[in-house]
Amino acid sequence: MKHSMNPTPANSAASAGAYACSCEVVHVNNSTYRSYKGRKSENRIMTARLSSLEDVIKPRGLGLKYVAEGQETYWVQGKRHSLRKGHFLLVNDTVGSFDVQIGDTPTHSVCIDMDVTLVNEQLRELLRPDELDDGDHCSRFLFTSDLLVHGAPASMPLQQGLHRVMLSSRGQVGAQPGVELLYEIAALLVRENQGYIQSYYNLQTAKRSTRQELYRRLLKGKEVLDSNLEADISMQQVAKECCLSESRFFRLFRQCFGESPYHYLLGRRVDYSVQLKQKGHTWADIATLLNFTDLAAFSNCFKKIKGVPPSKAPELFQ
Repeated sequence: MKHSMNPTPANSAASAGAYACSCEVVHVNNSTYRSYKGRKSENRIMTARLSSLEDVIKPRGLGLKYVAEGQETYWVQGKRHSLRKGHFLLVNDTVGSFDVQIGDTPTHSVCIDMDVTLVNEQLRELLRPDELDDGDHCSRFLFTSDLLVHGAPASMPLQQGLHRVMLSSRGQVGAQPGVELLYEIAALLVRENQGYIQSYYNLQTAKRSTRQELYRRLLKGKEVLDSNLEADISMQQVAKECCLSESRFFRLFRQCFGESPYHYLLGRRVDYSVQLKQKGHTWADIATLLNFTDLAAFSNCFKKIKGVPPSKAPELFQ
């Protein structure tokens, strides 16, 4: 099933000329997916109800994949990302292609492809309203696969916006032009990733290319820390993984993310301790697993970060 930019025929002519850009709106199922796979415009909203699929996708512009029901699996640059209900994935045309697989479980999802100029406007308004060039440049950089978290849970505002898109694209609510839906999603995406965007601009460098490279390295450092919550890892080791000296890694990490790498690691370990407790571990076991010297040291750290000792924070484990 394929729709015009506006799902309501009575308003199609008026809405078609109301905006400079257009948006293709498509709904597909198992039997029609291949027919509508090809894109005819830079902007497209494709909702889908599928129970089985294996395909290779070549992104154009900025692509958002969101799963409302079921589960979809993507392989992007050698990494596997499983999207379950309420999760989304961002990719753009710096990724040549990626694979998607849907098993035998029915899924309801939406794929939104948009020209990055739509996102540029939102970036400009958020970050550099008086510097028109910055928004255009950084969107291509920030919205690349290696700088955003894949398989991330969508916030409630983004989920609500995407569900409105899915309903509108099938003509179930309002007669809203597809391009207006894209504007709304672009604004929500920028707000969703404001932390990434702002931390990028926190780096004080003379050259934009230097900022980009340093940001990549610092995100690599975060990834190393996140992967070693149970390991006895030193900041010297992490800095080496980022190809930075230990002192420079410390300074840039704090400048970028507003806290030291060690404090970030402690915070992640405390958050992880809650998950371990929910799995039935004792606090003493958790302290040992997370490389604290003893239970008292862990409890003191937990209290500094959460405001209460672990024994008095039952609401965290519900």
